[in-house]
Amino acid sequence: MNITICSVAVVILLSSVFMMFLKDKNLFIRFMNTLDDKQKEIYKKIIRERFLLYFGGMLLGIFLGLLYLFYNKKSERSICIFIVIVFLTKMIFYKGFPKSTYMLYHLDKKEQVQAWTDIYTYMKKIWMLSFLFAIISYVLIGWSFKN
Repeated sequence: MNITICSVAVVILLSSVFMMFLKDKNLFIRFMNTLDDKQKEIYKKIIRERFLLYFGGMLLGIFLGLLYLFYNKKSERSICIFIVIVFLTKMIFYKGFPKSTYMLYHLDKKEQVQAWTDIYTYMKKIWMLSFLFAIISYVLIGWSFKN
C-alpha cells in the first residue's frame, strides 16, 4: 500500500472521530466522586487550562495551515497537507507547552489515585485503538474502491 500525505490525513481525521465515541464518561464521574471540593476546583482549573492549550494549538495549526495554503501552489493534496499541519501543530503545542500543575500532585487518597490511573490507562488504550481503527478503516475503504 502506498502511504501518502492524504492517507495520513484520513487516518488522523478518523482517529479523532473514533476518540470522541470511545470516551467512557463513567470513569470521569467516578473520579470526580472521589474528590473533595478543593480538589474539584483544582481539577476544573486543570480542565480549563488543558482546553485552552488544545484550542490554542488548534488555532495555531489552522493559522499555519492557512499560511501553507496561501503561499503554496494549489494541488489535489493541499487539503491533506492542511489537515496534517493542523493536527500535528495542535499535538506538538499541547504536548510541548508547560502545564501549571498535574492532577496527580493533588490526590491524597489511594482511591483517588486508582480512579485517576483508570482514566489514564483507559485514555491511553483508546488513543491507540482509535489509530488502529482508523488505519483498518482506511485500508478497508481503499480496498473497497480497488475492487
